[in-house]
Amino acid sequence: MTGVRGKSREQTGEKLYRTLLGHTQHCATCRTGASCPTAAKLGRVWREARR
Repeated sequence: MTGVRGKSREQTGEKLYRTLLGHTQHCATCRTGASCPTAAKLGRVWREARR
């Protein structure tokens, strides 16, 4: 059963990464290089999911 949990976590991390990537591509603040609080939050959540 540990394989199922690991795969699920990997899929969750991938989904969070895609969400972060999509946000940074469409957010005007992110595209200008300014600090975006939403991108920071998404980045933190993604890094936590990878652990």
